[in-house]
Amino acid sequence: MSEASIALLLLFVASGVTSFLTTGIVKRSAEQIGLVDRPDARKLHETEVPRIGGLAIIFGFGFPLLLLAGNPKAASMVSQNLEQLFAVLASGALIVGLGVYDDLVGADAPKKFAVQTAAALILVSFGFHFDELSIAGHNFDLGYFGVLASVFWIVGVINAVNFIDGIDSLCTVVSLTIAVTFAVIGYIREDVFSFFVMAALAGSLIGFLPWNRPPAKIFMGDSGSLFIGLLLAAISIARPSKSPTALIVGGPMLALAVPVIDTLMVVRERLGGERIPLMARIARVVTADRRHIHHILIERYGSTIRTIVSIEFVTVLFAIAAVLTVIQETKVVGYAAGIIGLTGLLFLRYWHRPHPGPSPVRERTA
Repeated sequence: MSEASIALLLLFVASGVTSFLTTGIVKRSAEQIGLVDRPDARKLHETEVPRIGGLAIIFGFGFPLLLLAGNPKAASMVSQNLEQLFAVLASGALIVGLGVYDDLVGADAPKKFAVQTAAALILVSFGFHFDELSIAGHNFDLGYFGVLASVFWIVGVINAVNFIDGIDSLCTVVSLTIAVTFAVIGYIREDVFSFFVMAALAGSLIGFLPWNRPPAKIFMGDSGSLFIGLLLAAISIARPSKSPTALIVGGPMLALAVPVIDTLMVVRERLGGERIPLMARIARVVTADRRHIHHILIERYGSTIRTIVSIEFVTVLFAIAAVLTVIQETKVVGYAAGIIGLTGLLFLRYWHRPHPGPSPVRERTA
């Protein structure tokens, strides 16, 4: 086994162990100081549950990466990606601050979007952006539109990941699947930066999962889901080389299909319906209700486990499609798998779906 492989394995294991142990500490601390999510008529859980587990995920992700700097081979590889690493850390600090503030005090939609946009601009300024539009093998320079599209994509993914955090362990399981997918794609593309970052995130999520599986002993909160969304958004458009990043529906973007498509469908439904003033429509977009796929399946099945398994099955289909589309020889098969995944997602969402209630329901963070 090479030195780089040993470093990667140590990173993965250390992230898992650190996250698992830190989650226990965070859980006890949150219970002692009263940072818990209390049940009410609009929430799914029946007991008080600590809600700042995201801090453990973040520590499990970051601390082993710092220790990895002590490995000469790993430090050499990281030094080749210092700009990207700085961008992720700087933007991540903003998002973590927003998440903790929201978990403790509560932040309205304008504040959230302002901070998320600032974090996205940091990433874009350090090269995490689309340069070209790829259509049928032809590339077109996007210019400034590429910057706008990149900011929109990053903010959208951050919120999409946050929105699926509605039932015990769903966000953890789906994000873990996407992180592993990105790690595999990073390996195929020889993208060391993405490979190591996603290995650390996957390890941290595995360590957190035993605490978050139904019935959850702790919720990740916005501090966790927003940070995970930022990392996945960044890696989905990270450059594996100095070559331009093209805006295409394929590769890493396919891996994020479940949270992104579900969010787009919810936004479309919230904007539609009866004729109301524009500002009222915009307000309805950021008002939580029970239109997300996990709400629909919980109401249909009456089972958290069955809901998670159904969504994870479609997520895995998209993950397979994402990996296959980055390999030239299997690209067509990858797109076919993506079509199957989309069909499955639409089937889950609209088959025997009850009409969503008109009154908004507050989504709790799981």
